[in-house]
Amino acid sequence: MKHFVFLMGLCWAGALQAQVAEVSVTGDLVAGGHVSVAWTGPDGQNDWVGFAEPGAPGSSWVSGSWAYTNAGNPLTLTLPLSAGPYELRYVTGGSEVLAAQAVTLAAPQGAGEVAPGAAALQPVGALMGGAVLSVGWSGPNGQGDWIGLAPVGGAASSWVGSSYAYTSAANPVQIGLPIDGGSYELRYVTGGGQILLSIPLTVAPGTLPSVVLPAMTAPEGAVLSVALGPDAPRAQGDYLYIARPGGGPGDYSGGYVIVPAEGAVQINAPATAGEWELRYVVTRGTDYIPVGSAPLTVTGPDYKSPRNLP
Repeated sequence: MKHFVFLMGLCWAGALQAQVAEVSVTGDLVAGGHVSVAWTGPDGQNDWVGFAEPGAPGSSWVSGSWAYTNAGNPLTLTLPLSAGPYELRYVTGGSEVLAAQAVTLAAPQGAGEVAPGAAALQPVGALMGGAVLSVGWSGPNGQGDWIGLAPVGGAASSWVGSSYAYTSAANPVQIGLPIDGGSYELRYVTGGGQILLSIPLTVAPGTLPSVVLPAMTAPEGAVLSVALGPDAPRAQGDYLYIARPGGGPGDYSGGYVIVPAEGAVQINAPATAGEWELRYVVTRGTDYIPVGSAPLTVTGPDYKSPRNLP
């Protein structure tokens, strides 16, 4: 006899054992709020966790209230904006329900709550200074509407540095978190200055590495092979810049390349002889920060090394 396990497991066609999934939610189940959802499951391509109407097909979900499993574990999900019964699901392959948990959402109460349907925010990513937070959203998307960080209790016209984006830019928007961390509000603000939604966020302070680079001398235009030690993080968004000594942190007037995952960094020396500077640069939020440097001397065609001097 063949057995099929529902809610906690489904048998793939042709597979010899069932795949099992579970979901658990932490947080107040208030419509329009945010909860943390831990999950277990196969984490396959297009697997997602989110909310659906009870009894709806496996391919159905509540807009803005779901996320792909590859976004993290646990996931921060925005609850549906209308109160009532829902199912929290783990869905594999886009439509096969591996787990479902019945939940009932209460209506928001109290002054300052957002009317259902006004706006929703779904932040995904590590709350670490210098990281980039991906924020899915729903809202009026009017002219000048923006999403970003603001000081706790700050006016609707206040925001934090470059940690914001206009809704017209994308959905989700990408928000760079301040490197020093701190307590903030993540907001949806209309172009007219109305705060439609505000979510408290605590950002942990970020850290910067310190990278040692070798001093080098090379002819104009020569290919440099810059060796990196174990202090180089080689993270996504790391670069090697060639800048003028004393140039600003964004100076790469001598060229730049992405730092590879392994091996030496290959970059062409500038075509102009003179004194330059190698810089290891990391990306933190929307900032590009040099965390190590060394002198680079670029020689012209008439250069003679000390050993060849008359």
